[in-house]
Amino acid sequence: MPESRPAVEPEALAYARGLLKPPVPRESLWPVIGAAAFWAVASLGLAFAMLVGPAPGAPEAKRAVIEQGR
Repeated sequence: MPESRPAVEPEALAYARGLLKPPVPRESLWPVIGAAAFWAVASLGLAFAMLVGPAPGAPEAKRAVIEQGR
């Protein structure tokens, strides 16, 4: 008995069914970008403060602490 061939190929039918599925919702990247920007600005601010401020053991730092206490 000869084997009957389907009218539509199974691969084409699977492809068409895949196209009919609803699209998967994607997550927003804005919260991630916002958090990364926040930490970048915070780290740059801390680096700037460390470069501009006097060293903790420097005489200028001790003098500034004493003057603030007056």
